[in-house]
Amino acid sequence: MDATHELLVEENRRIRLLKFAVELAVQSLMTTPLSLPEAERLIHGTRNLSSKLFPGKEHVFDLIYLPRFRRAMHEAGLLKHRVLRPVENSGAGE
Repeated sequence: MDATHELLVEENRRIRLLKFAVELAVQSLMTTPLSLPEAERLIHGTRNLSSKLFPGKEHVFDLIYLPRFRRAMHEAGLLKHRVLRPVENSGAGE
């Protein structure tokens, strides 16, 4: 395999891993009784994984996945009038 093909294979692996993590987090929000802080930690942890898999692309996570998390939290009754905002990056080492 050439280097370009290996890079594409690795990127596809990281994309699949992130999709799986997001699906699992959304499913947990919808089926597990969580408090709002627990749900926010779950989302923050998923965002941290995304940051590790795709450094410097946090804004893409916020654009693509935060609306999905917001809908799941509304449907689960966790967000009534609050708005889920992008998470501020409190440190790269978390």
